[in-house]
Amino acid sequence: MRTMYDAVTAANIPADARMVAGYIDKIKIEPWSAADWERFPRAIKVTIVKKAGTNAGHVLDVEPGDATPAEAPGWVRMRRAAGADPTIYCNLSTWPSVRAAFSDAGVAQPHYWIARYDGDPAIPDGAVAKQYLGNVAPGYDVSSVLDYWPGVDDDNGSASTGVEIMERITITPPNADQNAVRVFLSGSPGAAVIIRPRLGGDGLSKPMWVGDIFAWGNDRQGVGHNPTQTPGYNSKLTSHRRYELPGAVWADINYSAADPFEIDIVG
Repeated sequence: MRTMYDAVTAANIPADARMVAGYIDKIKIEPWSAADWERFPRAIKVTIVKKAGTNAGHVLDVEPGDATPAEAPGWVRMRRAAGADPTIYCNLSTWPSVRAAFSDAGVAQPHYWIARYDGDPAIPDGAVAKQYLGNVAPGYDVSSVLDYWPGVDDDNGSASTGVEIMERITITPPNADQNAVRVFLSGSPGAAVIIRPRLGGDGLSKPMWVGDIFAWGNDRQGVGHNPTQTPGYNSKLTSHRRYELPGAVWADINYSAADPFEIDIVG
């Protein structure tokens, strides 16, 4: 899980932040300037728009004074036509009406960044991020973010690791029981896999679980059991998840799934 900062005023965010979000269009407040974005040269950058007519940005802000739930499906359809993989930001209490708007419009659910200022960074099922702290002095918000945010991480060129996707393979489970698949990696320090559960028409991932991952190096010695200490490792995947396997040449992934899913090989 990663930490992301967002603010109306970019200068309020710590300069060493590794993931930041800011506005690129104008409703009442000024968008971030080029200098604001340049303040974070090493950060993954998430662009937010407030107007549903703006054909740009990773995220549409759906809240009073900005876009409405009814406008969200049209913006998502427009952004998808432009080749983007869009996200909607909304409050937890507004989320059901936003999802209903997509169902009513016959538009597949987008990714969701949910706001609830309860101090708990746990991300709700079906979301990629949660804004859990608001207006932290001197004036920024804090969100927890999944290890892989479709659309955002793709646009940032895997900036968090400096590696590229080498191959995407589709896994069709023989049954819904526990199974295993062997994947071949680069053996580089940046070797990793991204497991991508399929989304249903409601925008939620098809049920699947990932168990142990045993990674092996060139010398046929184990190079990792990933990740042995991460809480929730054996729990249901609710979005794409990345597993770092530095130095691995191949890895055996134990999983349980009834529906096909994808594995990205990165290195």
